[in-house]
Amino acid sequence: MSAEIPADSPPAHDKQKVILYTKPDCPDCFNAKRFLNNRNIPFEVRDITDPQAVEELLALLGPGQYATPIIVLGEHVFVGFEVNRRHIENVLEQMSR
Repeated sequence: MSAEIPADSPPAHDKQKVILYTKPDCPDCFNAKRFLNNRNIPFEVRDITDPQAVEELLALLGPGQYATPIIVLGEHVFVGFEVNRRHIENVLEQMSR
């Protein structure tokens, strides 16, 4: 089961930007950062303990409960890293073309 959420109109995210919404002490967040760093993919980190990051997520996904990390790859949004790893790799490959 893919946890990709369609992003109909993501706020202020360009098509090549990679953003990770994370929280402290999140193993899956750490793995996502390591994955991107090992591939030399630039990304921005937003800590969801920051109210501004929560506001961005609410604008992007709407209200609800979401697992971290939330990974925005251009127009694609993934909730969770390990469960979506293959999909994320495919999207990153498409973005690099």
